[in-house]
Amino acid sequence: MTLLLLYLLALLDGVLCGLRTAMGRDPRIGKRWYYLRATIRGLLGAQLVSTVALGALLVVAVVSWHHSELRGDLEESAGRMLRIFLPYAALVLGSLALRGVPSTDIRSASSVFLLGPLTAIRPVVMIAGVGFGISQSRLWETRVLGVIILALMLTLEFALNRWMGRIQRKQIAKLIPRKISGKQSWEMETEK
Repeated sequence: MTLLLLYLLALLDGVLCGLRTAMGRDPRIGKRWYYLRATIRGLLGAQLVSTVALGALLVVAVVSWHHSELRGDLEESAGRMLRIFLPYAALVLGSLALRGVPSTDIRSASSVFLLGPLTAIRPVVMIAGVGFGISQSRLWETRVLGVIILALMLTLEFALNRWMGRIQRKQIAKLIPRKISGKQSWEMETEK
């Protein structure tokens, strides 16, 4: 059950990473489909990370000499991780729920005072959660898996951010031509 909860939290984290990396990159007013695609992109990224993590788990399970102890050790470590991740997820979801309040002041305050700082401390929370989870582990296999999963999850937002940056550069290139009749567009502005 604890491993399932960690998986669901990873999917939620991926969805939020997808949204975060898309914010502020599109000038359109109606962004429902844009954010939906960003959400799906984040979900698929988290699913990819989870699949790689499952592959690492299967490899460790095959090479481990401690088959009978490994499952218990993994579940104990996951339970300790949940002590950090569940309160953090509750705070994030609570601050997102405030975005549904019809008051612009409350929505703005929730972004500035809750979502912004919670986003900023995400890597620290992930490192603390995994560190706390594997700190009392009895098996090296559990520690290695924890570090691999931490690296994968920290890489997810970076990869999504690069992907969205590439999409944004393509959109800008379509809107603003690089050269107009042999001159840079900024040169034409200075000639006027």
